[in-house]
Amino acid sequence: MSNPFGGFTITSPLSSISHSPLHDLQSNCIRDYFGPTCQTVADCLVSKGPSTCAELISHIRRQCKRDVNSERLKLVQNLEPLAKSRKLAHLNLARGSEENGFIVEGATVRAALIVLIQHSLVKIIPPVKTAEVVGKNLKHRYAFECDRAIYIQRYPRFVEYAQKVYQETGAALIEELIVRGRMGTLEAIKESVECVLRYLSVDGDGETSDDEKKVLVQKAVDTMKIMIDDGYIELVPPIEDKSDSSSKNHILPKDRQDNSTSNNDVGNDELMEPFCSTDFVEVCARSILDLGQYKKAFIPGAVWRVNFKMFHAALRAFYLGRLVAERYSQVQFSGAIVSAALKFTAAKEFSPKYKPTYASEEQRQRMLEEKTVFTPDDIMDFLPPVVLTELKNKAGGARANLSSSLSAMATFVYPPVIDEIEDANGHPLGGKFEIASRQLLAYLRGRIFHQIIKDHFGDVAARICSILEAKGHLESESVAEDAMVPAKDAREILHQLYKSNYISMLYLHQSKQHNPSNAMYLWCVDKKRLKDTVLKNVCRALVNLRLRRQHEAQLGKDWIERAKLAGDTDENDSDMDKINYNKFCLGLERIGSERAKLAGDTDENDSDMDKINYNKFCLGLERIGSNVQN
Repeated sequence: MSNPFGGFTITSPLSSISHSPLHDLQSNCIRDYFGPTCQTVADCLVSKGPSTCAELISHIRRQCKRDVNSERLKLVQNLEPLAKSRKLAHLNLARGSEENGFIVEGATVRAALIVLIQHSLVKIIPPVKTAEVVGKNLKHRYAFECDRAIYIQRYPRFVEYAQKVYQETGAALIEELIVRGRMGTLEAIKESVECVLRYLSVDGDGETSDDEKKVLVQKAVDTMKIMIDDGYIELVPPIEDKSDSSSKNHILPKDRQDNSTSNNDVGNDELMEPFCSTDFVEVCARSILDLGQYKKAFIPGAVWRVNFKMFHAALRAFYLGRLVAERYSQVQFSGAIVSAALKFTAAKEFSPKYKPTYASEEQRQRMLEEKTVFTPDDIMDFLPPVVLTELKNKAGGARANLSSSLSAMATFVYPPVIDEIEDANGHPLGGKFEIASRQLLAYLRGRIFHQIIKDHFGDVAARICSILEAKGHLESESVAEDAMVPAKDAREILHQLYKSNYISMLYLHQSKQHNPSNAMYLWCVDKKRLKDTVLKNVCRALVNLRLRRQHEAQLGKDWIERAKLAGDTDENDSDMDKINYNKFCLGLERIGSERAKLAGDTDENDSDMDKINYNKFCLGLERIGSNVQN
């Protein structure tokens, strides 16, 4: 029987031998988005750690190069071309094809490294210069950013969030920045406008006029400025040498001074280059960027990228707010208030609007301690307009009502939501508060673990894990008594959970003979071990779903190419072909939906009818609450 997965390569020659699910997920994301060559370089950086370019090329050649007879290599090199226009004969030194990640050329490794740097997956570590090594040939080192590789699978979610908050222009801007990695100011505006124009040309019949293009350019510039101020787009920091004072005062030779001066005069500022373009969008963008109100935001020569940490913090604020709204529905707008507070905390960390200026070291330490502290006035700009209007219309005003809601949420214990730093009674700003993010995340994590165990092993297993987590080390008889199940069933479930690495066992001997019949077996839940097990299982499931979808897409690449040309030719040749194509699309859609559910990228409701029912349910709860208050 033939192997249906034959010829489907998923790893690089330098993939980890231990096959950690988290590393496999990172490696597969890079292979899916950037190709097998970048995957090989990334796996090399993971295995070796921070390395120079020469060390990377040497290690990759050692793993990918095949053994070739030296005499044969000399014979091939001495062959003369058959014609004058032909190149010299070349012998392939790789053990496999480049499609499978086997590379031996230094130029290919450097090109893949540049791609990873462009997309901020590899950071550059400049050399440390001291007085003893000034003037020597120092080399930069490169390190792999493991955390940023995990964000790759969240890219569609980031674009969707930008579309909800900043409409189509913001989504197009984030999409172009994600695809290209880093972009200049003029390039980002131009490409985002062209993306919106392509979207409009698909939906509309006529061409877009110059006035409409000018309006789109103005909207793109304003949207980009707002997203920079909000922290969703950040400035790429320059590569600086870690030099001490002695190296900074070092005087360069005269010829190097001349070269450095000439290079600084030229620069790479795209806005200062000689303007000779005839593109209408580019002309409008340049004229708008020359205005004084945009010169402070758009620094000359700036390079921008997407701030994935800010997007991640915004999504986390949304999910934690929904958790609080579900858990403590007795406080009106509790979820919206928590989400607004978490968004304000993220903005204080990433937004340039909230970058403080420190007059002294003491003030700097105080600002760092109060990084997560907020007042009711601070979070009003982050509340939804409907919520803010409702709070303003109540007696006492927005600050008093918001302060009373925060004080009410500070009394909740399981889980704690808000810590009241300064008492709200008599406070000129309505009090100072802090979100208990760690406790909320721990509570949410515990609910996720409970649901996973319940889905895999049943209600009794989830109950047993909760009992062990609450009471600590217990024998099987005590577990069976507390879980209200027979002792035989409890022992079977305990062994299943222990085999799956969800719980731990403590083996105690009552004598020096180590007799198993007289020993005590105590069961417990190690939170760190449980967290690692769940993380590995989720990563392994995500990798398997991604591989299944990639394999199905590889098998149905003819259908995909035919669908791209569906406007010119008929998409399907026969009825049976249409049936097979529909099955293929349905399979890809199911795999994609399951992968999104597993990664937590699905919306609150799955369909329009589900959204309508959910809205009716929330409206009914709100009416019942208002009647109870009356």
